[in-house]
Amino acid sequence: MWLKVEGFKELVCSWWQGIEVRGSGSYKLATKMKEVKQKLKVWNREVFGKLETNKSLALQQVEFWDREESGRILIVEETELKKEAKDNYRKWVIMEETHWRQLSREIWLKEGDRNTGFFHRMASAHRRNNQLERIKINGEWLLEEQEIREGIASTFQSLLSEDMGWKADIGGLRLDQISQQEAETLERPFTEEEIYVALMEMNGDKAPGPDGFTMAFWQSC
Repeated sequence: MWLKVEGFKELVCSWWQGIEVRGSGSYKLATKMKEVKQKLKVWNREVFGKLETNKSLALQQVEFWDREESGRILIVEETELKKEAKDNYRKWVIMEETHWRQLSREIWLKEGDRNTGFFHRMASAHRRNNQLERIKINGEWLLEEQEIREGIASTFQSLLSEDMGWKADIGGLRLDQISQQEAETLERPFTEEEIYVALMEMNGDKAPGPDGFTMAFWQSC
């Protein structure tokens, strides 16, 4: 949704260039992304504002000019203002649809056809499906959130812990091996071009990673 705001990428660029960090490349990237995230939160709250409020204000402007036009003929300047109001309202409607489509994770249906209600329902359905009210572990139902959290953690810990008992001995098996040249090719570092192509071929609407940024943000910015 933010990517549709005029000047957004330039804003991110100015923030990025203004952050000075010393250290390794990976450390600088992680630190700058963290700072950009904080700046985005402030910008979203103080500048971008609430989506519903912005859409409502834009609609009020459209309704104002509709009322004016119903009582008299608008002059050229007023006609232009009415057109701007309609364009502004359309912009916020599409942004709202983009927002809910992203939350719904429905990538097969395009925005722009007033599918907001459908995306809203799908997002609500996902939220209900992802909610875990209780879980049964070793025949016992766990209901409290902390119990569920600890029960899942301890179960996976026991499942993934290494058994220190008997182990299969594969030392005597004759296994096919790749050549030395093939081994060196496998360990060759990725080129910048390979990384860029892989990034740009990903679906922009896929779920964000641990840093919270979607693929679309990486691809655009």
